Amino acid sequence: MEHVLIITGGHLNMEFAENYRKTLSIDKVFAVDKGLEYADQMGIIPDYLIGDFDTVDSKLLVQYERRIAEHQIATVLERHPVKKDASDTELALHMAMSQGAKKITILGGTGSRLDHVFANIGLLLQAEREDIELYIVDECNRIRLLSEKGVRDVEVHCKEQHGRYISLIPLTERVEGVMLEGVMYPLDNASIYAGSSLTVSNQIVEKKMRVTLEKGKMLLIESSDSWDTHK
Repeated sequence: MEHVLIITGGHLNMEFAENYRKTLSIDKVFAVDKGLEYADQMGIIPDYLIGDFDTVDSKLLVQYERRIAEHQIATVLERHPVKKDASDTELALHMAMSQGAKKITILGGTGSRLDHVFANIGLLLQAEREDIELYIVDECNRIRLLSEKGVRDVEVHCKEQHGRYISLIPLTERVEGVMLEGVMYPLDNASIYAGSSLTVSNQIVEKKMRVTLEKGKMLLIESSDSWDTHK
């Protein structure tokens, strides 16, 4: 299995999700709790349905349970207790990794619950330890991890950029040897310290930008103020 799409239960702009899904080559789809509602609206029958199901529409869940029991669909349902030591999204990530995923995209992983957002961003670190590319995407943001032990060299072509801005957010106390080319504010072998806003809200000014690092971990966030910039 190469690329897994995880649809989870945070905020999801359905028009954006429909359009973005068409740009992806997906091998498996995992629906997480309320993410089943989003998958159903997009006409997707998930390969795996995971969660404690405390937020999904109960009637929709019963409908899928019946279809699974009657072998109308091949979805695998994995039910977890409400009281557990991992979020539903983390459990889905573990399942995707156990299935041999090499790349994972999460939709519905952001929203008003900042605790959930930060927890989901933390999943980038888990994926990195298993040498898996993980992207958290919504209509205004695409987030990935760059690190000395994983992906440390990334190019973003202007025509393929997700939004208008490029930001680098250190996750370690210091990120060293940062090279940033093709942007309004380039860097040459720079050190970026945790808590600094030096590398927030940059912009691509050439056909493509390139960012590399030598030591540390940081988020690469492509963003916009509004999805209107994507249309």
